[in-house]
Amino acid sequence: METASITSVARTEPGLAAGADPDLIGGLRLRPDARALQLDRYGRVVRVSAGLTRWIGWSGAQLAGRPFELVLHPDRRAWFRHRFSILLTDAYPHFVGLAEVTTTDGRLASSHITAVAVRGTEPPADSVLVLLTPENRVRRPQLTEVGARVLEGLAGGASTAELAASLHLSRKGVEYHVTALLRQARVTNRTALVAWAYHCGVLVPGSWPPRLAPEAREQVRPRARTSAAAQHA
Repeated sequence: METASITSVARTEPGLAAGADPDLIGGLRLRPDARALQLDRYGRVVRVSAGLTRWIGWSGAQLAGRPFELVLHPDRRAWFRHRFSILLTDAYPHFVGLAEVTTTDGRLASSHITAVAVRGTEPPADSVLVLLTPENRVRRPQLTEVGARVLEGLAGGASTAELAASLHLSRKGVEYHVTALLRQARVTNRTALVAWAYHCGVLVPGSWPPRLAPEAREQVRPRARTSAAAQHA
C-alpha cells in the first residue's frame, strides 16, 4: 500500500517533536489523498498530510506550530477547544463532529472531523491525530455480524482473549475477523481501526459501551460461514 506523503513541520517550531517515520502516527498508513494532521497536546500542528495541504491550500510551513482551530470556521472553534480539552483529560479517547474548514481562497468546506488521542504509557495524551473527510465522501463500510461485534469490543478496549470468550470464538477466530477489519480500513493497528470506525460513522460518538450506529447496523451482513471463516471461528 502506498503511504501518503507527510510533511514534518515540527522543526520550524521550538518544542515540537519531529519524527522520521513517514506514517503520521504509529502504524496508521494513509492513502495519498488522505486529509490528516498530528497535533501536540496544545492543539498546535506538528505534521500535516500532503492530501490535506492540497485540499485546503495551506502549506505545511503555513500551518507549522499554529493552532488547528484557526483553520476552522469561527463558529466551531469554541466547540473544538472544548472537545479537545476533554480529550486530553482521558475522559474520552476520541471525539467526532462536523465543522467547516476554511481554505486559502476563502471557501468553506464542510468536513467530518475525528480526533483521537495518542498516548504513551500513561495519560495525558502525547499528541492527537485529526482526520478530515469531506461530508459528501464519507462512506460506511460493509460489516459482517461477527465483525461488527468484534469492532464494538475493540472500541471498548477488549483484548483478544476477552473477545474470544464473549463471542464464543477461538483466539484465531478473533484474529481472523480483526485482520479482515484492518484490511477493509486500510490501517495496521487496532487503535487506528477504532478511529476509522468513528470517522466513518460506524460507531455512535459518546456512547458507552461502544455500539454501532443504527444506519451501520442496518447494513450488517448476516453471518455466513465461508470455508475460511468456518476454519477460524
